[in-house]
Amino acid sequence: MKKVIWISSFLPRSCGIAYYSNHYITALKNYAKKENIDVSFKIIAHTDAKQADYPIISQGDKDWHHKVLSVIKKERPDLAHIQHEYGLYETHNDKNRRVIELINMIKEEGIPVIMTYHSIYKKLEKAFAEFVDKSLKELNAGIFHEQYQKDALKDNIGKIPKNVYVLPHGSREDINPKIDREEAREVFGYKEKDLIVGVAGIASENKGFRTLIRQWPKVVKKIPNAFLSLEIKPHAAEETKRYIEKVLDAIMKSPAGKRIEFTVKDYDEMEFYRKLKSFDILVLPYKSESQSGVLAHGFSVGAPAIVTDIEGLGAEIRNSQAGIAVKRREDFYKAIIHLLKNPRLRHKFSENALNYVKTVNGWNIIAKKTFQIYDRFW
Repeated sequence: MKKVIWISSFLPRSCGIAYYSNHYITALKNYAKKENIDVSFKIIAHTDAKQADYPIISQGDKDWHHKVLSVIKKERPDLAHIQHEYGLYETHNDKNRRVIELINMIKEEGIPVIMTYHSIYKKLEKAFAEFVDKSLKELNAGIFHEQYQKDALKDNIGKIPKNVYVLPHGSREDINPKIDREEAREVFGYKEKDLIVGVAGIASENKGFRTLIRQWPKVVKKIPNAFLSLEIKPHAAEETKRYIEKVLDAIMKSPAGKRIEFTVKDYDEMEFYRKLKSFDILVLPYKSESQSGVLAHGFSVGAPAIVTDIEGLGAEIRNSQAGIAVKRREDFYKAIIHLLKNPRLRHKFSENALNYVKTVNGWNIIAKKTFQIYDRFW
């Protein structure tokens, strides 16, 4: 049996990469079972990741990478796969130096190391560019989510290494048939004539919810039956409380506040998909983002999307042809009005989203390509 050590944020931690890892590992296990691949996964994660096999990573601990190595020496895997985002591993302002050290220590044990990068941008800051350059020199393989991120390496680090692969953020293929849209709308109390514009994400200032709240009166003026549903997933950070208070204040002051629904809830997975399916449009007015798990979930239910034209968000909309990428965030209301007035275009975007999952970013496809990468090194 092959064994993979997975190093990542993990559940129940309220973190996009924790949810991503859960879906990814599930997809890999399902694909392995279908293809008779004998493989097991052991998860090393942060101390609040109680569902991990080894919840041992603490960013306040200067020795966390050596503790991870001790587990790897014990488990003796055939391969280690790291999910990387700078904030997950930054320790005493070390600029993720311990991640580089960990990669080197694992390789000294004769174990191949692969890393998925979750924070790659078209233009990397100097410290980020140095980290990417150093880590790719040591890794057996680096996985990016978008082709433009790989192409941008030429400008960011002066070259495009041969060990970089591109795998998009996965989406579940089995969700859409399981959810009846009209039933979902009824469950959430939406009227038949309501046009639901939904926004969702983990509570954070960069989500840009207040931008949409400020523009909402312009939408309601043109389309009186439009209804804005704001879905915020809570987080343990103090920022969550402050952001929720700001959002509530913006709704209270809005002249269109009666046409805004605000929910703070940690939905279970199927309930969250049901919520997304109830939307006529999914809107992500993010200020900054490399890629979005919410958008990937939206693809799973065929939700037409309007996103800020930044980084992976804009790239995924162009790749999928499943929505509109807005250049200027102050113009979101124009795109919303246009799409709400055009049911045929919404239907086309929905079909494109589902086709994208079927042919490009379905988790089964991602799992297959991941094992193809694994096969090069173990």
